[in-house]
Amino acid sequence: MKRITLVFLLFFTKFIFAQFTANDVKYYVGSGTETAYLVVDFKDGTDDRSYAWGYRFNTGNGETFGGMMAAIASAEPNFSIDPVSGAGFLNHVTFNSHTSIGGSDWWSTWSGISAQAFTMNGGISEALTNGRWYGVSYGFSNPTSQAPATPIPAYSSQWYDAADIITWLGTGSNQSVIVIDFGTDTATIADSYAFGIKYNGTISAEDALDLIATEINGGFDYVMSGTDIASVTIGSRTETAAGTTQWSTYSGTDLSNWKTESDLSLVTLDNNAWLGLSFGTRRPFIPQDITASLSTKSFNQIKVNVYPNPTSDVLNIDTTENINNVIVYNLSGQKVLQTNTQPTVNVSALNAGVYLLEVQTEKGTGIMKFVKK
Repeated sequence: MKRITLVFLLFFTKFIFAQFTANDVKYYVGSGTETAYLVVDFKDGTDDRSYAWGYRFNTGNGETFGGMMAAIASAEPNFSIDPVSGAGFLNHVTFNSHTSIGGSDWWSTWSGISAQAFTMNGGISEALTNGRWYGVSYGFSNPTSQAPATPIPAYSSQWYDAADIITWLGTGSNQSVIVIDFGTDTATIADSYAFGIKYNGTISAEDALDLIATEINGGFDYVMSGTDIASVTIGSRTETAAGTTQWSTYSGTDLSNWKTESDLSLVTLDNNAWLGLSFGTRRPFIPQDITASLSTKSFNQIKVNVYPNPTSDVLNIDTTENINNVIVYNLSGQKVLQTNTQPTVNVSALNAGVYLLEVQTEKGTGIMKFVKK
């Protein structure tokens, strides 16, 4: 596919969020009827220096600020703290490439009623209170301690990986995942899509997109404006950059460690590297694999029914299409179950509640809500 350059320039505008609330938190750890929130600000000058997590617990169990951090570290392999128990003086925090070690400076600790209303507290031994926000910020005396800045929502590295790719495009000994997020949701599932590509050596970001366009043969396309993405088409949907709503480029190795890239033309992928494109402010979120659907040149929403609904154990899928893959999500968008080519799904191990069932077939994708008793 030849690169197309538009005759007009699109201006890139960064979004600065004035408010960050509980509704913006995506990654929750723990269980219980109460919720607290953690913000970690590495103060390292990057545009993703500050992250937020949610933590669920029950009052009366002696839950502490440090215990919440330890629980998140236990659930997320890319997040670590020292001491690992979450008790004592906080010395070291790492999340992906962000890290700061006590010695030259220290971590300050905070709590408050929101992500914008922190005051310094007595340390990570503080007991958790339902609805309260807790923060740590690197820098106690350099030059002074500062409350955590407005965060972005942390994602889990466990939500999606290369093993979830159904159909790989291209050939070669190396592989990469391309995630393209339109920035919207359908039935609370992100309109975010993953493509797996195989190649030899390294591959530029543009060549990776060209490979997808060639292999899909009509179901995917993109347009460049200089060094920026101007528009992306998947199936029948096209989103074009305009005004303050732009396509942004990211690189990483999983969903948790996206790094903003200012110039798509300079991005090169090697084995296991990821490329992300996102329309608007959201970093590429939990994707769906739709290469099977797009290979027919039409990305369709198919009709699908499930029964019995509610169910306590087995869910039957009623569709006239051949099933390629079945994924169950909770209402936070987290994948909790996956199977393939099966007209029945055993959901007995799931907790009671409302879930979303995504059925992927050769002719499209269907999404259905069901209730687990």
